Amino acid sequence: MILEIYQKIISKQLKKTIKVWSRRDKKLKANCKIPGRHILLVSSPISVDNQASSLEKDVTNWLIPENGDIFCAVDKPYAISQKYEPAVAVCIQLASIFARFNTIAAKVDSCS
Repeated sequence: MILEIYQKIISKQLKKTIKVWSRRDKKLKANCKIPGRHILLVSSPISVDNQASSLEKDVTNWLIPENGDIFCAVDKPYAISQKYEPAVAVCIQLASIFARFNTIAAKVDSCS
């Protein structure tokens, strides 16, 4: 079975649109096909404590729901290759952590 952790696991469990910060290949794009469960890609660069960080320089993979109080760290990038590999996500439900990352993820790429 092929599973894509971002869409078929996390977004489905949260039942929400998610904003993803992750290195990505040219194949997986933002996905707005499922109403209420879109996958939006955070625009690069981001600002963290007034320091710019880009996808090219950052190896972290994380996401937040569009509305909520959850932050998730994922061990695989948002790329087609991760469909074929085991993946792990750790999600923390804490409003202060969500708020910080929600500020960082303020800008997202347009959905196709």
